[in-house]
Parts: sequence; structure tokens; C-alpha cells
Amino acid sequence: MTSTVGFVGLGNIGSRVVAHLVKAGHDVAVYDLNTAAVEAAVALGARSVSSPGEAATKAAALFLSLPTPAIVDGVVTEVLSLGNQGLVIVDHSTIDPDTSRRLAEDAHAAGASFLDAPVSGGVQGAEAGTLAVMLGGDEDTVKKVIPLIESYAGNIFHVGPSGSGQAIKLANNQITAANIVALGEGLSSAVAAGVDLDTAVAVLTKSSANSNVLSNYFPKTLFTEERPTGFALDFMHKDLGLFLAAAGKAKLPTPVTGLVRDLFSIGQRDGRGGKDFTSVVEFYEDFTGIRLQTKGNDK
Repeated sequence: MTSTVGFVGLGNIGSRVVAHLVKAGHDVAVYDLNTAAVEAAVALGARSVSSPGEAATKAAALFLSLPTPAIVDGVVTEVLSLGNQGLVIVDHSTIDPDTSRRLAEDAHAAGASFLDAPVSGGVQGAEAGTLAVMLGGDEDTVKKVIPLIESYAGNIFHVGPSGSGQAIKLANNQITAANIVALGEGLSSAVAAGVDLDTAVAVLTKSSANSNVLSNYFPKTLFTEERPTGFALDFMHKDLGLFLAAAGKAKLPTPVTGLVRDLFSIGQRDGRGGKDFTSVVEFYEDFTGIRLQTKGNDK
């Protein structure tokens, strides 16, 4: 069954999700401040509209993929002010749980629904249509949008009530960031001691230190000459800040995350904010003078 849907935010993830929705036969109205991104989506078969409110007009669902809580708040406030009764807003952004809970209450009061639905899997997952989606909200609303989400997701989880999706996404990003920093430190130490990097990677991917970051993500980013940006360091820095704020409200000590975020702050200071978040590891390269590039990625 095809539907009319709106989509606001055509970044690395949003643009690829729109492509899957269009391919599935849906009528997709798109909005973004980046006109080139809008033009690319229109070339795939989407419709350009002039505002988030227009994207929501006559839509069964409005999808968001935006960079900050403040931007999400502004878009949702605008859309709800137009009286879109029955609209389901599905927020694929990564924001804080409290904002998601408040927006869900605002949507309910306006006769609409709001689901927090952050994603994981990066550009590769969005391209392949295998994203993991973590939904927070009531079960009946979740059921309404699952047929749409299935066009671009490989794993769909209803985590719990509003805010739950964001809570688990922030935990996911915190764990991933800590893993990247630990791998950078460990690999740099081994290589500085004389171990060949390719050998170190071969050993660790078959040992207890293995992870998806080491075996799957690093070979496509950090270990290459180009080091393409899939998820910017600036965004991970933002997410770690959201994690720390949420943990602070819960009075949870966070000694690991505090240290990890400091290293991402150093990455920003050193001009790496727009680079892939794995570039935080370049902190260690600066000390050793050794680039963590595997031989298979030599040019």
C-alpha cells in the first residue's frame, strides 16, 4: 500500500531513506534548507515543498532527520501549529529523551502523534536499506508506521514509551565512541611497540577485543587513505553531550564518557569536527607519528 509522506532533513541518512521510500512507491514531499539535496531527491522522484508544514499536508506520516534538539523542536512546533489532526511524526534525529517526551505530549494535545525513532547503521546501512530503528512511543502508533519503515530498515525495535528510543540510541553512541577511543589507544600502542598494523588488526579481530567498529567500520574509514566522512565528529560530540546531560539528571556517574568526550573536544579544537568521528583517533597518531592505515588501503 502506498502512502503520502513528508520528509524534513536530507543529510547523509535522510537523503538515502527518501530514496528507499520513493522506490517503494510512496509519494514523498521533501524539505531541506540545502537546495542541492532537495534537487537530488526530486531527481529520484520526490516532490519539493516550501516548508516543513507543507511537507506534512495530507501526509500520513512526517519523517524528520535533523541535527539538533532545537531544530527538531522548531519544526515540530511549526507543524503542530497547523492543526494536522491524525499526523504521525517519526523523528529519526538523535536528540535527548526529555525533548522527545515533551514533543510527544505536545503532539498528543494537538491531536497528532510523535515517535522518537533514532537510527543506527550509518551511511552504509541507509544506502543498503538495513538501518536499525529504535522506536519510542505507544504500540498502536508504532504499528501504523512500521510498513513505511520496513522499506529502509533491516531491524525495527519498539523499545518502550516516548524517550526510550533516544535513551538506547545515546547509549549505543556512547559505547561506540568509547570503543573507538579504546581501539585507537590500543592499536597505536601496539604499532609504536613494533607490531605491524595489519597483523595487529588480524589478531584483534579474532580475539576478545573484536567489535563491529574494528572489523567493519574502521576498514571503510580510519584504515583508508581517504578517510571518508560517514558520521561527523561534531555530531558524535553533540550526542556524547546529550548522554552526559541525561545521565546527570539520573545522578549516574560517567567517568568513562567524560574522558571520551574530552578527546572528541580535542578533535574539534584541532579542526576535525567535519571529519568522520573515527578521526578522534588521530589524537594518538599525533603522538606516535604513525598513521593507522592498513596496507590493503595503500595507494
